[in-house]
Amino acid sequence: MEKEELRERLMCVLRKMYKMDIIVQLMEFVEGETAVLGCLTGHEGPMNPSQLSEEMHISRARTANILRALRRKGRIRMEIDDDDRRKMHVEATAEGRAFYEKKLAFLGRYFDGYIGVLGEEDTRALIGLLDKTVESEAVLRQKGVLREERT
Repeated sequence: MEKEELRERLMCVLRKMYKMDIIVQLMEFVEGETAVLGCLTGHEGPMNPSQLSEEMHISRARTANILRALRRKGRIRMEIDDDDRRKMHVEATAEGRAFYEKKLAFLGRYFDGYIGVLGEEDTRALIGLLDKTVESEAVLRQKGVLREERT
């Protein structure tokens, strides 16, 4: 198979994968409200919005919008710092933690089913290929194939 044909098939399969329900479910844990809840749940003690922006690699405006939505839903608590009124402390509420844990449990069941369909051997092979894919980004960046900064 020619390199150009391989490239086209790879791009086609990746586009199809992007539309798969399992990827859509997983993306919730990478960006948006569920991802922020996960960050807050996994962090020891409260965080401030700037920390969240940095850790999540999202803009402060996007962070503010997500926090506003989560607060409206009762999933986070925001309090002004007693010593510095310009600072805000954010933490997940019990309801927010429960919501996140429920989503995480669903994703676990989803992946268990996915592994059941693929089988253990193919799942291990897929994990190996995905690990290699992740590692290849550093190699491609060193070769100058990938941009250092995203625009």
